[in-house]
Amino acid sequence: MTEAKEVVAETNGEEHKKVEENVEEETELESAIIRQVEYYFGDLNLPRDKFLHEQVQLDDGWVPLEILTRFNRLAKLTKDTEIIAKALAKSTSGLLEISDDNKKVRRSPEVPIPEMNEERRKELSNRTIYAKGFPKDSSLDELLKHFRQFETVENIIMRKYQDRSSKKRLFKGSIFVTFKTREQAEKFMEGKPHSYQDTELLILWQDDYIVKKQEEYASKKEQKDKKNKDKEQHVEKEELKLPTGTVLHFSEGTAQMKREDIKEALSTIGADIAYIDFNIGDKEGWVRLTKENTAKGIAEKMTDNKMKIAEADVVFKVLEGEEETLYLQKTVEEMAKRRKNMKNFKSNKGRKGGNKYHGKKRRHDNDDSGPPKKIMASDS
Repeated sequence: MTEAKEVVAETNGEEHKKVEENVEEETELESAIIRQVEYYFGDLNLPRDKFLHEQVQLDDGWVPLEILTRFNRLAKLTKDTEIIAKALAKSTSGLLEISDDNKKVRRSPEVPIPEMNEERRKELSNRTIYAKGFPKDSSLDELLKHFRQFETVENIIMRKYQDRSSKKRLFKGSIFVTFKTREQAEKFMEGKPHSYQDTELLILWQDDYIVKKQEEYASKKEQKDKKNKDKEQHVEKEELKLPTGTVLHFSEGTAQMKREDIKEALSTIGADIAYIDFNIGDKEGWVRLTKENTAKGIAEKMTDNKMKIAEADVVFKVLEGEEETLYLQKTVEEMAKRRKNMKNFKSNKGRKGGNKYHGKKRRHDNDDSGPPKKIMASDS
């Protein structure tokens, strides 16, 4: 097994002082290398980095520095494994161990990876803040440099989106910053306002930001749904707009009178019937014609507004004004309900794989979209 030399600094008493005296001062490059490698092996990245997680399974946790130089951000700093090893030897976090030959690094077995469960996610969220107001061309290095003044920052996530035209992922100008402890995050929040390049940043706790966005999303969805519903209803009303001057009310029929009898009688005087609102056994009902303002003309062809139907002198009356408006409004409402029910039926039929529909016998009219039950012309 590869022997390790720990890069751990004691945190109290003379031991700490001796370590500080013996450790050379880190250069800016070395500090950057330490931050980057500690990020790779840190609590946030290692559990979700599939490639690195596979690597640590191969050799008791040891990962060759040569492998790490394939990682873009470290490679931008240096690909020289000797420089990397020298830098990591100066780490004082206790997170990393360097092999005796300075060619491998691993996360210290004394620092186990925390389990990523719901409790852990809440704990991370509890010490993470949202910040907005950064230039869209900002780089992660620039952001890391800015937040270096807050030594307790553990991780920065740049929030990005995919541009539709270029298909590139672009920075949104906002980030999530995770601190090492809740207390450190609170200290940062208490120091508001914070600025970046003379621009004051919008700072929120991550949890508050998520709640805010959820409320905004719900509000937008509600408005969108309402707009779509209003549009749909408007279209339906336009589609279901019925011509006026088309309704005849009839009365004094017989219980034996059928819809076919009414249609046959009116057709002989040129009535173009759209719908007959009538149930067998009733002595009254309504006839709606197809073309606008044709009801009066049909009535004028009758003798004293009467016609012989099924051995009865049936009396007809043209609906006008408010009486006709109310009848047509109720007819439209019933037609809309029928369409909605039919739409739901078709949707359910598709989900269930098809159910046989046992409908009533088709009415002998030019359309069968009228109200399913009798509507009184005098109803309000």
